[in-house]
Amino acid sequence: MPKRGVVPAGDSPTGGKGAGGTSGRGRRAGTGADWGLPGSQLSRRAELYATAFGVAARYGAARALPSRRRAAALALAHERGAHDLYARAVHLRGGFLKLGQFASARPDLLPPVYVEQLSRLQDRVPPAPAAAVRRIVEADLGPVEEAFASFDAGSASAASLAQVHRATRRDGRVVAVKVQYPRVAEVVPEEMRDTRRILLLADRLLGSRVPGLPTIAHALETSVLEELDYVREADNVDRFAANFSGVEGVAVPGVHRDLSQGRVLVLDWLEGENLARALRVVDREVAEEATRLLIDAYLKQILDDGFLHADPHPGNFLLMAGGDGPRLGLVDFGACVELPRETREGLRDLYRSGLEADAGLAGEALDRLGFRTRSGDVGSLVAWASLFSFEDGDDELSRQAAWQRLMAAARDDPVTRIPAELVMVGRVLIVQTGLVSRVRPRWSMADLVASHLNPTR
Repeated sequence: MPKRGVVPAGDSPTGGKGAGGTSGRGRRAGTGADWGLPGSQLSRRAELYATAFGVAARYGAARALPSRRRAAALALAHERGAHDLYARAVHLRGGFLKLGQFASARPDLLPPVYVEQLSRLQDRVPPAPAAAVRRIVEADLGPVEEAFASFDAGSASAASLAQVHRATRRDGRVVAVKVQYPRVAEVVPEEMRDTRRILLLADRLLGSRVPGLPTIAHALETSVLEELDYVREADNVDRFAANFSGVEGVAVPGVHRDLSQGRVLVLDWLEGENLARALRVVDREVAEEATRLLIDAYLKQILDDGFLHADPHPGNFLLMAGGDGPRLGLVDFGACVELPRETREGLRDLYRSGLEADAGLAGEALDRLGFRTRSGDVGSLVAWASLFSFEDGDDELSRQAAWQRLMAAARDDPVTRIPAELVMVGRVLIVQTGLVSRVRPRWSMADLVASHLNPTR
């Protein structure tokens, strides 16, 4: 049984040692008496729309050029658009930064230059100064000295909507104190509505060339708004703790509800390394076991529990030391998705089709789940089953070939409808594929999937 009592609640760790270490960046941020999201609500809205329409205007101008000049102009529009979105996200922070982080994990939606630029947002979130954090804690919880025996002023992890500080309770327990940034609850909901409107406008201008963009826009808005509700997140943590009770190698936090109020959420602390960074330096055996734990944990969520941790940012997974091998820590439960029984059964059929190389079953499962293509041809959906296929093997070249087939199919007969709850499942699968591709483990994905499709499990 995994040990309870160690997990931080950050959604994009930037500290020196995973979510448990501190790099001192929070201490360099200054006192920040008036720190908060920059600009008024009106000025932020103006910047958001100006950036969106500026990017759109470049593409409109490029497409109006003669064909011999169009490709170069579109490439330049991609480069400048990616730069503008990155710069605006860094400046505005809040919901716009969250949008950039979401988009960076969807190479199926954006040109590579966007993914490359926006991926930098995952590790470049400036922390709030200690004075601003302290004011929020004391406004919602009371004097810091009364609640905690010690409170580390330096941020252990800074993210788009909140940051985490390490603290010690009066009884000696080490905890992670997640503090929502000033003005987030006031500003972000309207910004997410504006973002949804912009994405819906883009869908009309693009002629639905981006699969399910209206559904993605709605799912993103819903997910971000749910992240502002710490009562809901505390309930999510408790549910995950129950689901993974007794699962070896996976740690889930406990909630300290007596110290969780308003914009403050207190969880157990976990000492570990950001998984993505750890995988670059640990030996092959540890890397293989860590990725196996991650994939197995997500298969359990998708196929067994029907309750999904829907923010697969690598900083939300920590590699922990264990006596019998590495352990995986799951952190940040603000974005979670319920998968109804019918959806779970459809996904089980999809995975089964991958094991049996049954294209017909894959198409039927996708159709039953609610996917639709522009032509209405069920056969066009089969390419999307490559996300669940194992017939080509697990090597990097096979995965790239499967991805290229998927992108070609998406261009020839685009998906026009994606079930809302599966938007986040797709994001999870894409991020997982990237992690596994880098590690190239020797364990069999097919065997791991089969263990969850076995009805005796």
